[in-house]
Amino acid sequence: MKKLGLIISRLLNILLIFFIIFIILNDYHIIDFSNTVKYILYFLTFILILISATKELILNKSGLSKFINFIILFCSIAGGVFSIQANQINILIYICIISSLIYCFIELVYRRA
Repeated sequence: MKKLGLIISRLLNILLIFFIIFIILNDYHIIDFSNTVKYILYFLTFILILISATKELILNKSGLSKFINFIILFCSIAGGVFSIQANQINILIYICIISSLIYCFIELVYRRA
């Protein structure tokens, strides 16, 4: 069961990294997605950030890891609410995306297989 959790965690992290890379490539016009695909990528990335941060917050025992994932979760929820009100992306969403991307890389590199 522990091995299955590790596989699911790595799969979530890899998918999250790919979605963030696709969003960055779309923003710099290297790849041009339609508006529908772009919004689907935004939604899937947001859902994956929420799922992975909640999973790590519940299952991880490290205090630093719980704190980082709490910050990611708080920034994603607060940034989502503020972006709906202002109809634009704000700094909280950028903090959430950058910190979750860094945490995904750290988790993929430092966790044992």
